[in-house]
Amino acid sequence: MSPAYRVGGFLAAMAVVFALSFGVGRVVDPVDSPPPAPPTHQQHAE
Repeated sequence: MSPAYRVGGFLAAMAVVFALSFGVGRVVDPVDSPPPAPPTHQQHAE
């Protein structure tokens, strides 16, 4: 196997890993989702 094929295979594998991690990241925490609402502090009268 020539070095050109090895480098090409490595770059292709890295592209696949990047695409998979990007896809998983979009599913878990989408970038364009609205920010969560701030927590409300309730005051309790005692």
